[in-house]
Amino acid sequence: MKKLILLTMICLIAGVAQAEVPLTGKGEIEDIAGVPGKRAYSGDGSDALKAHFASPMGIAEDRWHNIYIADTLNHRVRRVDVRSGFVDTLAGIDRSGFFNDGGHADMASLKGPTALVFDKFGNLFIADTGNNRIRMVTPKGYIYTVAGDGRRGYNGEGTKATASPLNSPMGLAISPTGEIYIADTGNNRIRRINRSTGLLETVVGTGIPGDDGDDGLAADAQLNKPTAILFDKHGNLFIADTRNHKIRFVDHKSKRIFTIAGDGTEGYKGDNDGRSRDAWFNDPTGLAIDRLGRIYVSDTDNQRIRRITIDVPRRKSYVETVVGNGVRGYNGDDMDSWDVYLAYPGAMYISDWDMLYFVDVGNNVIRRVQDISKVYPPTSYSSYGQPAEETDSRTFYEVLFKPQMEAMQMEK
Repeated sequence: MKKLILLTMICLIAGVAQAEVPLTGKGEIEDIAGVPGKRAYSGDGSDALKAHFASPMGIAEDRWHNIYIADTLNHRVRRVDVRSGFVDTLAGIDRSGFFNDGGHADMASLKGPTALVFDKFGNLFIADTGNNRIRMVTPKGYIYTVAGDGRRGYNGEGTKATASPLNSPMGLAISPTGEIYIADTGNNRIRRINRSTGLLETVVGTGIPGDDGDDGLAADAQLNKPTAILFDKHGNLFIADTRNHKIRFVDHKSKRIFTIAGDGTEGYKGDNDGRSRDAWFNDPTGLAIDRLGRIYVSDTDNQRIRRITIDVPRRKSYVETVVGNGVRGYNGDDMDSWDVYLAYPGAMYISDWDMLYFVDVGNNVIRRVQDISKVYPPTSYSSYGQPAEETDSRTFYEVLFKPQMEAMQMEK
């Protein structure tokens, strides 16, 4: 009888694992939510692959491996149930705004939500970008403001987080000590909510847009529209310094800042060729880290996801493309990740099963790649050439986000 019970439990566990980790090949890409094409809203209560999204810009996973999506221009946060594959709305209603704070999240309004992150208690934090606030949805489904008072701007340091203005915050991270870090994008700062005092403090950036301060204290450095932020297990902070076209690193002990990838040139260069600091990026907006400590970057306007490897013993560093071939568009799924077309890849994370999940913002789909840490595209592949010339040279921000966000700010 005990053997039968044990066998049943093993089968159940295997069934759950199979639901969460599909039987696709290593390095293959597949869509998991969304219909490729124009922005729209539909699909709650049905198959996520038949749902429509509108420029989704945030993604996160809860402890049960359900997937949460910031459906930015639908002003909602939506959830894909990993077992059923169905999608529903967790937060937001059919119009943008700021309503029902303190009430049920599915009856509250949001305005252009972007970044998402969970803490260890199961609270979901939302960068409510158009409202210039950070919101929190509790496990019981209630929503509260934890930072920002709705004003767009900056009023100094050491004020209560909920009484401080923010300026289009677009990045969130939870430190190993449990503190909330915010990429206060329009203020060119990385800020945190001090867990002891509840005050909002700047930890990186002077507020002046620029590219200065490497090798010095992070608080004295300049940033230029930082978006994604990420901690490793040691407490080191990584920053997608978007308009500087760099990836920056803040050492948790010395509090000094360094550039680990990108020389500040807007463009594409450097795959498997030279140091990571000599590579070119084009508006990076997403970060993830794998089990080996390597950093993945959504090189958004290059239509690629690239991996940064820093080999400390050999004093080497390099960049390589692992998803995308540089062509903007959509050419299907169930293919090698380096063969796929992308349209402004953005936020991403890597699951416990080594699955890379990311938002393909311009295609309005959510996608994943299995065994991402083991993906090594052939170095002779044409992906490592220059991106194909395109008739539309506008950036992701100009195409997808700027008109809508400006319109939302004018509503205030």
